[in-house]
Amino acid sequence: MGGTRPLSVIALEQVRIGIVTVLYNSENVLEDFFRTLDRQTYRDFSLYVIDNHSPDNSLDRARELAATVRFRTEIIAEPENWGVAKGNNIGIVRALAEGCEYVLLSNNDIVLEPDTLEKIYIGTVETNADMAVPKIYYYGTDLIWQAGGHFTYYNGATAHEGVRQKDRGQYDRPRRISYAPTCFMLIRKAVFDEIGLMDERYFVYYDDTDFLWRAKKAHKKTMYIPGSRLWHKESVSTGGQMSDFTVYYMARNGTYFSLKNHGLLQRCIVATYGLLHDVFRKPFRLTRKQRELARKGRRDGHALFKESRIR
Repeated sequence: MGGTRPLSVIALEQVRIGIVTVLYNSENVLEDFFRTLDRQTYRDFSLYVIDNHSPDNSLDRARELAATVRFRTEIIAEPENWGVAKGNNIGIVRALAEGCEYVLLSNNDIVLEPDTLEKIYIGTVETNADMAVPKIYYYGTDLIWQAGGHFTYYNGATAHEGVRQKDRGQYDRPRRISYAPTCFMLIRKAVFDEIGLMDERYFVYYDDTDFLWRAKKAHKKTMYIPGSRLWHKESVSTGGQMSDFTVYYMARNGTYFSLKNHGLLQRCIVATYGLLHDVFRKPFRLTRKQRELARKGRRDGHALFKESRIR
């Protein structure tokens, strides 16, 4: 029989994807990551591994695993820990320079189905999306980690859809979203051409929030593609006391993000919410040392914003 083939089939033969993942103490999760990538039905991709000077055996383990798989892997060993944002940028620049039309930013603490990559790519093509994310579960469960997400006005942050909900098909329709984490996000080359790379000042946390906010402001279309699925190795019980590192950087980067991207009214609303949160919730969740770290983080966020304006 004659006739033209579906657009998705034609596109699958023509477009190369650059998968970018950043290592830092990732040794224990890499085997599943490489193994399930090697099973993908979509084969036209290269993996760019950026090691941020991991103190564990991540770099050597990545090299060992790269020698066992069928896909091309490029491993870039950095002399120090630049943070997630700069690590991603190093991989993005390399992938685009080597002719990739799409970049897929990916965690390496994930487990993929054989058609995860194929389905997110087909979904991106068929919905004419600029960016796309899959349905993500907590590892070893049918509980949802994220089914897309959105920006929250009152605290200047973000929220995942469907968190910890048992999957009963309630998030099985593709839909346009404003936000999702870059745990596994497929992005057209044209997005970087227009809005630039990740803001490296964040180091870690809010770097993806800032990138998605800029994409939203540029009217880029981000789609949630539920037919594409994977599992994230984050504990379902996560949500207890945060580390000192997390407390500081969340406070610093949340402040910087709000100052950089919000108008005066929303800044005031976010600041008021933060004050009430400090008074009524943080005393029960943070130690005295961590409350001081949060205050220092907010001060440093203001300084970071001022520095960015000067440059």
